Amino acid sequence: MQCNNKIRAVLFDFDMTLVDSSYAIHHCTNLLARHLNFEEISREKVLAAIGLTIEDSWRMFWGDFRQDWIDYYRANYREEEQSRLRFFPNTLETLKRLRSLGVKVGVVSNRRFAKRPVEFMGLNPMLDVVVGLEDVEHAKPKPDSLLKGFETLGVPPFNGIYVGDTDIDMMTSLAAGSCGIGMTTGNFDKLALKSAGAWKVMDDLEEIPLLFTE
Repeated sequence: MQCNNKIRAVLFDFDMTLVDSSYAIHHCTNLLARHLNFEEISREKVLAAIGLTIEDSWRMFWGDFRQDWIDYYRANYREEEQSRLRFFPNTLETLKRLRSLGVKVGVVSNRRFAKRPVEFMGLNPMLDVVVGLEDVEHAKPKPDSLLKGFETLGVPPFNGIYVGDTDIDMMTSLAAGSCGIGMTTGNFDKLALKSAGAWKVMDDLEEIPLLFTE
């Protein structure tokens, strides 16, 4: 897809796009694994699962998922996970710059209750919308959450960009009719992101505002 329209909104994935959550999720997943006497998971395997729902991630790790596991995780490890999240370089500067250019900005994530880590990281004042899995019927790569984000902003998808680090993010963008920017900050390299439908691929978030000054 070519972005030839006037871009009025940029929506971002959260994990491995705005924040490096791989170490946090790796650490807390293995806390749960020890509690359940399950096999511990490597960070590489965690990286390969980021972008999936937590249900699908755990099925990939352990071949099963039970609601009581996630209830225990949220009750015991949510704050620990949030405390270990770290912004990628230029995250805050990029969000501020886009807002200063009059571009609407938001987060669209496959996390359930995505508003909680977003708020914990102090991003609310810089965002116009946050959409998590609890807000829609279907997870990415179905376009529900991205369409809801653009609708909330009053921006047609073809006047928007979605920024993410996975093939799922790029497929979601295509399904919604928006342009996808793939970030190499996660588990997918430039070729994989391009193959998944990325309009552009970038290594650093600070490249995004430059699109509006060219």
